[in-house]
Amino acid sequence: MTAQGEQRRVVHRTAFGLVRGVSYALRTAGRIAGAFFLAAFSILFLNYVVLSTDKAHAYRNLDPGLAECRDGLANGWTILADTGRETLRSTMPIDGDGWVDVSNDEDAAIDRDSRWATRLRCALQRHRVSARAPGGRDLAYHFGFIEFQEDGEPYALVSREGASDSAIDSAMLRHAMDTEMRAKGMPATMVKPVITQLDALKKHLSTGSHYVIAFVHGWRHDARIGDRNVADLRLYAAHAARFLSQRCPSDPSVCDMDVTAIYIGWRGARVDERGLRRWFGDTIGGFFGNLSAGATLFDRKPVSEAIAPAAISALRTLETTLSAPGTHNKLIVAGHSLGGNMLASGLKDDVIKAVRRHRFGETLPPILGDLVVLINPASEASKWTSIQREVWMKLADHADANTPAAEVERDDGYFPTDQRPVLMSVTAALAFPAGGLRPGDCAWIGLDVDDAYAAARRKIRSRLSATDHMFDAGVDYDWATHDLFPTFKFDFRPAAGFLDRVAARFEGRQPRGESCSAPAPVDLGAELLTLPLRTLSLLAATFPFQNTAREDSHTIGNLDPPRPAAGVLADAQPSAAPFGTTHELLGLDASGLERHHPYATLADDTLDCPRSDHWLTRARVARAARRGNFWDSADLVPGSFGESGPAARFLHGLQLTGIAPITRPNDPFWNVRAFDNALSRHDGYRLSSFICALNQLVMDNITDAQSLMSDHQGSQSP
Repeated sequence: MTAQGEQRRVVHRTAFGLVRGVSYALRTAGRIAGAFFLAAFSILFLNYVVLSTDKAHAYRNLDPGLAECRDGLANGWTILADTGRETLRSTMPIDGDGWVDVSNDEDAAIDRDSRWATRLRCALQRHRVSARAPGGRDLAYHFGFIEFQEDGEPYALVSREGASDSAIDSAMLRHAMDTEMRAKGMPATMVKPVITQLDALKKHLSTGSHYVIAFVHGWRHDARIGDRNVADLRLYAAHAARFLSQRCPSDPSVCDMDVTAIYIGWRGARVDERGLRRWFGDTIGGFFGNLSAGATLFDRKPVSEAIAPAAISALRTLETTLSAPGTHNKLIVAGHSLGGNMLASGLKDDVIKAVRRHRFGETLPPILGDLVVLINPASEASKWTSIQREVWMKLADHADANTPAAEVERDDGYFPTDQRPVLMSVTAALAFPAGGLRPGDCAWIGLDVDDAYAAARRKIRSRLSATDHMFDAGVDYDWATHDLFPTFKFDFRPAAGFLDRVAARFEGRQPRGESCSAPAPVDLGAELLTLPLRTLSLLAATFPFQNTAREDSHTIGNLDPPRPAAGVLADAQPSAAPFGTTHELLGLDASGLERHHPYATLADDTLDCPRSDHWLTRARVARAARRGNFWDSADLVPGSFGESGPAARFLHGLQLTGIAPITRPNDPFWNVRAFDNALSRHDGYRLSSFICALNQLVMDNITDAQSLMSDHQGSQSP
């Protein structure tokens, strides 16, 4: 064979080998892609078909006019407290998220008597917690529901025929309207048909005096019987009834106030997690429930935004009903998780418009009801910063060569000193200080020098010591909005921090940038075990093409203003991007409220939520030398007899973080970073101190500018 022929044979063999290699690689890639596609399809099929909750189903839509509901509205149901009180005598179970309140369990009531499966479906209910102690007073409240379909459409009430539901028809409506006309002696023009859950609530709230708590639940919840968020709202309602009962002797205007809790329900639970636990037990069912539900955040968030206009419309209808002339009613609206996103989405344009129409020096009126509270909202920070920018554009931010200090100080009056908060977001924060520690901070904190910052350093050491303890015990913070939400927005940097914290716990060290504790001795074995975690953390932090726009990927309560380049932690330098969190919330260890009080014990438990009149003005006046900046509810000028501070500690600005306050002391928009003993975890909002503090903002006259300011100025005169 010639050399030329041999060369051709080699070329052919090489080409054939390359073709075979490429073909094999393509087949392998195809198999991998097919397996991946099959796995993805299986997960989607499992989540959206096998484990899916009903797409259009109302859980609490029984007509309140039915006999099962009328009896409860007349007398009040004690079954939940009675059933739970028996269990409390023997056990008080605790899970990883806080208390599992056995005295507030609808499933336990149904296990005791199956008829409660029907009664608890009433669209309007009345519950009572009986007092057992001598001289105690029963707590009573109403509980109503408004549920929405995924397109925002409300549900009509249903009636009962035997054991089955039946739609309300024209004859039923006519009969109900005629009955009301005869009972109340009304002309036909004054009687309106009750068709939806909203109609039933309007009718209930149209007479009498009311204190209303409206709650929009979040991700992985709905209005079904046994849902934990429904139990949470009952806990809030019973607390409010307790607080009003306590105030009645000194304030007759609240004695006749009827507490009504309104649960805004929607399909936040895409996966039937409770069914999985029921079928496979808490361990296996809970694991697969968490795994399946974790993939539905991106699916449920757009639904919460689609429902927002309908939910806001319903709440505005209730607000109008409560605002009738001659009435003395209160309305606080709260949204948790994606419920907070629903409120933030639905109210953003209204708030921006209110700021644009606001006149210098006038009080900004409430946006909805008396106060809107977002609790651990799973919502983009941009929905809050867009409001902050509207205010920022109207004010002189800080003095410079072109802006005299007098102009900056004048703009403090854009909102007056008697301005109350109208919109508040509260998020369980990860750690102090906001933004973490810089290289060199710990050296400065450790200085033992009696300079102007000595007291500040002692406070910082104390705060860091508390943070170290939290990391040692397993820090409680809102991981769902801090880590998970950005991951779904393709920002993997918070997830990288989470992986590093997990590795740090295994290695026995404090997380980087969060502590000044001395490094733990190197443990090569632990470092080898955590190498995959640290590698994955590095890859997540440096992954290319991820979303780095923090206002779009971070949530409202997890966007802190960037720390200025100059100064130390005790300085208050202006941030170049003054948008994000604005206040802090801490617990009061000596309050007696700093725990979860079981539902069934609220009528008898030692629980004090005193009046907190004027505390906000007293806090601002106490910092008059600093134009009210960095006010602290733990530091108040003296008030009148019987006036105390709030049940939790509110602070203006991010204190001891090197950042000057990004809002004025009187700003009505509070974006609050809360810490472990004030608000814990994503669903850790059951502490009685937190519930009391929120209610005090609405129940009490927390500002009184004229009298306090003049009294303080008089006391300062020579």
